[in-house]
Amino acid sequence: MRGIEAPQAPNGPIDYSALLCRRPSSDIEPPKQPGRLDFLHRILKENEQKRDEEEDGPSELVASTHTLESVSARDRGDASLIPPENFAMVNSWLYRSSFPKKKHFPFLKTLGLRSVLTLILEDYPEQNIQFLDENGITFFQYGIPGNKEPFVQIPEQTVTAALATILDQRNHPILIHCNKGKHRTGCVIGCLRKLQQWSLTTIFDEYRRFSYPKARSMDQEFIELYQESAVWPEINPKYLPDWAVLVKGELSRPGALQEEKDEDSDMRGM
Repeated sequence: MRGIEAPQAPNGPIDYSALLCRRPSSDIEPPKQPGRLDFLHRILKENEQKRDEEEDGPSELVASTHTLESVSARDRGDASLIPPENFAMVNSWLYRSSFPKKKHFPFLKTLGLRSVLTLILEDYPEQNIQFLDENGITFFQYGIPGNKEPFVQIPEQTVTAALATILDQRNHPILIHCNKGKHRTGCVIGCLRKLQQWSLTTIFDEYRRFSYPKARSMDQEFIELYQESAVWPEINPKYLPDWAVLVKGELSRPGALQEEKDEDSDMRGM
C-alpha cells in the first residue's frame, strides 16, 4: 500500500487506535443524502426479503416479485449498481456489508460515503484504496481475527475502538465490513445494539439473520459479555449520532449520572 500517513487534520476525528487510518488529502464536504434513494430503499428491501427466504424458504409470490423487480432494474439502467453481499442499513448513515469488490464500486459511490471501516487483518487491495482516494473516503482498519476456532478470542479493545469511530458522526456516512459481512461485522453491530439498549434476544436474532446458516456461539458469547461502558470514555458526546436510545446510554456511562446529580444539587442551592 502506498502513502500511508497518520491523520493530521486538527478539526477532524482523530483516532490513533486504528491499526491503519488513511485520510484523503482534500477537505471533505458535509454528508449528503444518497444519490439514489429510491434504488437504495429497494435494495434494502430486497436484501431483507432474501434473508427471510434463507431462513423460511422462498414463496412463489416473493420469488415472482424478485424476478419482476430485477427486470425493472435493468429497464431503468440500474443493473450496474450492484451492492455487496449482506448489504444493509444499520442506522442512519451507517451501513454494513461483505468485502466490497470492484463491481460494487458504482453502487457504493451512490451512498456518498465519508468513511469505510474494515475489520480484516490483511492488507487492503490497491484497487479499493484507489477507489477511496478518488472519492475522498477516509479508511479505517481495525483488524480482528476470524473467530472460527474455539480458542480464538475477539480483542475487546479493537471492538471498542471500532465502535468509537462508528459513534462519531463526523465519520458518517460510514460502511463497516469484514470478508462475508457476517461474524466479525455481526459482533461489532451486536455490541453497538447493546449501546442502544436492545435486548439480547433481539440482538442475537439480528446476528443470526446475517450469519445464517453459520452462527457462532463464541460470537454471541462475546456480545453478551462485552462491557459497553468501555466505549463512552473514548467518544465525544458532542458528536454522537442522533440514534435511538444512544443518549440514554451516554447518560448512564460511569460518572455521568453523578455529574448530573451534582449539577442538580448546585442548581437547587442557588
